[in-house]
Amino acid sequence: MEITYYFYNHCHSKDEVEDFLLHQVKNITGNKSDLTFTKQEESEEGEGDTLYVKCDFFSFTTTLFDVKNISRDYDININFGLECNIYENGNRKFIDFLDNLLNSNIGEALLLKDSEYRVLERKKNVLLVDSRFFNGDYEALNLPYIQGTYKNFWLRIDGVFTTEEIKIESIRLVENLGDEDKVILLEDPDYSSEFALNWGDFQVHISNVGTAINLTCGHIFTLNDILRLKKMLSFFKQFTTKYTGDFQLTMTQGYWEQYYKKNVLLERKNGRITVNALTEEAILLHEINFN
Repeated sequence: MEITYYFYNHCHSKDEVEDFLLHQVKNITGNKSDLTFTKQEESEEGEGDTLYVKCDFFSFTTTLFDVKNISRDYDININFGLECNIYENGNRKFIDFLDNLLNSNIGEALLLKDSEYRVLERKKNVLLVDSRFFNGDYEALNLPYIQGTYKNFWLRIDGVFTTEEIKIESIRLVENLGDEDKVILLEDPDYSSEFALNWGDFQVHISNVGTAINLTCGHIFTLNDILRLKKMLSFFKQFTTKYTGDFQLTMTQGYWEQYYKKNVLLERKNGRITVNALTEEAILLHEINFN
């Protein structure tokens, strides 16, 4: 299994970071594991020196590649990354390693599966974890955390509009929610038809491709996140009011086959909106008058 861990550290040099990481690996593997590591000089792309570490339970490569983009896209303060490969028998040892990293660095942190799905996130000294990742082994963490479930919402609206128009309207719709948090527009010159909005605890990615507008928002939501869910769904609702084409709102949750779920929450066809009453979100959709 491949996952990526990003974190903020106060080390003054890469050598200090590498020494720190090797020390943490040795702490959890002891003398029973074959530990190997190699260093590679800075690449032509300027990604920085890299360290490759391998033990009996997992391996990782240090990376600075895309760290700035991840920090921007996920609205999190990180400056270093590890691309990790966990072996079949290595889940518990990797959790121990992760526990050491989190306890040794008080800054923000992010653990992603497939470079996209949030598994763990620490922001503003609050640690959120996906309760079903590693089948509950997070109880091994020696620090307080809040369990939740990763959910990804995807809204697709039919229609042909300019990306610039959608940007302006998206910011206006957020401001209409009466949110006190400042809206930050994130753009990439290499992808002119895509952008993202950061405000508060949300990051919404928006793309304007062909004859459809796509909005996606994925977070670890806890049992007490009703207000946050309402806030996000209210933004989606305003979007469907402004753009009157047919639409479909879907939600996926979980990572593994036994836990993975994908549901259509509601859709509009020929002006008629249908809410899927069998989903957990159906009550929220009715409360914000989505039907």
